[in-house]
Amino acid sequence: MQCKHGTSARLLPDVRNSRRQPAACRRARHVPPLRCLAPDQSAEQAAATVNDCLRLATEGDVDALLEHVPDEVLDRCIALQKSARKWTPGVQSSISFQDVVRNSHKKEFIFDAYGQRGLIFFPLQQHQVLSSMMVSSDKFVQRCDITTGVGERAVLTFQLMQQECLQSAYKGVQVVKRWVLHSITGESAVVADLQHPHPSLSPDAVALAQLQLLRQGQLEEVCAFASPSSHASLGKFGFAPVSAHFQPLMGHEAARVLMTMHNYNCPDKATVVIGSFCGDEGRKASLPESVSRKKQDALGIVWCSS
Repeated sequence: MQCKHGTSARLLPDVRNSRRQPAACRRARHVPPLRCLAPDQSAEQAAATVNDCLRLATEGDVDALLEHVPDEVLDRCIALQKSARKWTPGVQSSISFQDVVRNSHKKEFIFDAYGQRGLIFFPLQQHQVLSSMMVSSDKFVQRCDITTGVGERAVLTFQLMQQECLQSAYKGVQVVKRWVLHSITGESAVVADLQHPHPSLSPDAVALAQLQLLRQGQLEEVCAFASPSSHASLGKFGFAPVSAHFQPLMGHEAARVLMTMHNYNCPDKATVVIGSFCGDEGRKASLPESVSRKKQDALGIVWCSS
């Protein structure tokens, strides 16, 4: 809804009930003056919001994270779900946090593959705050080192913004500012040169390790990151190094991961899109690489190329 300050206002009751309805339906007759927080209090509340997100992920209560989603993001997801129920009978009426992540506009609510693995797909095992910063009066950033239940290590960056919301008060309601999630992005916490797969590696870390080895022409080492089925079907190197698909990667000068996408129905599989690389002839391309979690001898279950 719109309050007299010109921005969206948000109610704070139980997420499992009222948060299922659009914000425009949650109105109050009288809007009192805005209550602001001192900078120290605001930063403290922002850090507490991040800590609550990590706690919920550790406990496996992922859908409770809906309480930290901006109203406009949640309302758009509700509208999409209503439209889907209209044209596709049988679509569930409830909304999960995973639904919001999957259907949200990327500029309004950014939740990359690291955030999905760390907070949704695999249980969060432990975390440690690395740094916190108030970027502005309504923007807060915190970086955390995390380890998931499957052993992956990553650094997640939480970016929060302030949103006005309505809170019950004596003889009415009051407008307060509350911290909500804007983005959760990540990067691998493992930065050493890699020669073998390991449970702590992410899908894109595996792809980057292979790219580094391909640049150096170490084809046999690339084989170590291939899945057992790839070894069996494609022979010594785990893939066909002379095929048209992999030819642009041979002796490349630079490469980076453009994106990593997960199959929501099977989070043990991912697609890593690699791009912006040049070979001796100046070739440029974007190539997808399938990565999945497989058991590799004494290493246990690790991410490896399919």
